[in-house]
Amino acid sequence: MRYVTFFILFLAFPVFAQNTGATAPQVSVEVPDKPVIVGQPAIIRIKVLVPTFMPQPPVFPSLEQQNLVVRLPERASGPISETVNGATWSGVQRSYRLYPLAAGPVAFDSQEVVVTYADPQTNDPIQVSLALPPVQLSAEIPDGTRGLDPLIIANGFSLQQQIEGTTDMQAGDAITRELSAQISGTTPLLIPVLTPHEQDPLLRAYSKEPRITESEDRGVLSGQRIEKTVYIAQEGGQTRLPAVSIDWFNLQTKQIETASIPATDLKLAPPKWQPPDIETLAKAAFWIAIVVLALWAAVRSIRPRYQSWKDKRHSRYLASEEYAAEALRAALRARDLSAAYEAIELWKERSLQPERAAPLESSLTQIGAERYSKKSQTGFEDWSAVMRNLNALNHSSRPKPGVLPPLNP
Repeated sequence: MRYVTFFILFLAFPVFAQNTGATAPQVSVEVPDKPVIVGQPAIIRIKVLVPTFMPQPPVFPSLEQQNLVVRLPERASGPISETVNGATWSGVQRSYRLYPLAAGPVAFDSQEVVVTYADPQTNDPIQVSLALPPVQLSAEIPDGTRGLDPLIIANGFSLQQQIEGTTDMQAGDAITRELSAQISGTTPLLIPVLTPHEQDPLLRAYSKEPRITESEDRGVLSGQRIEKTVYIAQEGGQTRLPAVSIDWFNLQTKQIETASIPATDLKLAPPKWQPPDIETLAKAAFWIAIVVLALWAAVRSIRPRYQSWKDKRHSRYLASEEYAAEALRAALRARDLSAAYEAIELWKERSLQPERAAPLESSLTQIGAERYSKKSQTGFEDWSAVMRNLNALNHSSRPKPGVLPPLNP
């Protein structure tokens, strides 16, 4: 050990010098002179001495900072006495255990100790702030730990798992996985996150806040980290809770070891059909009634317009050439000569090319002659010729696409 002692001269405190002469409180700091291993304790002692006594205990700094765990051992503070310039001075010493969490120098900002002591002349209490001298630690890692991520250096490290629930699950079932890590010889703050955060479409994970506990036995820290996650099955299939593996450096064997937990296979069955409850049925009935009412209102509003449109379309059809052609075809199929003459006249009135009916009229005239002429010998009515002329009439009466009929036929 090396000692760094800082003496507060009375020149810095004029009022104190008037009362106490050349004597002033002293503060010293004792730090390790060798690097400390990351995660292992470094003992620092701060000593305060006064020429009289302290009516109030001194206020020591906390020494807290990033990447540093500060612990006060049992009976961290205690009285001391030393001889200074032939006189016995009384004082208080405080011990700290500092655990660096990262390699490298650990430098402290300006720190002060607030001391209240009795004036040597009057015994009146005097309060002064004594600045600590610069203090710096050095933290290192063993050669065998380089490349470890996360960096765990301990006397012991192990993983355990507990599963609550069955691994044969239905959709909607839950299974709970509890992962715990035990560490000895250092702080459990070095234990990393244990639960793998992998996205699984078959499972929905709900993680609870991790629980970290720490204990100390004669200056040796140990503890554990517990993580609990509830998994809800979403649908059928095969999946697993992933394996966990963490490398760590054993200070006892000076070797890298591995703590691991195997994966847990899960078999997920698709959800069973469940009849809807009364509330669901009531909601469905309500929305069905709303839809039916809306459709009824829409039909009632549209129906008059639709009927009007339908009537107009039917009227246009009755006044069209197409209707006349259908009436002519029906009369010819029925071999109704009188109706055929009426239909052909109606078609000629509505057609843009009435002269094309001449072959058909000729065929009908021949049939009429055979039917009503006294000179007819055969009585044969050639209705097949009439139908051929009808087909030719219908074909020729349809304008070709993109071709308009003549304006002056």
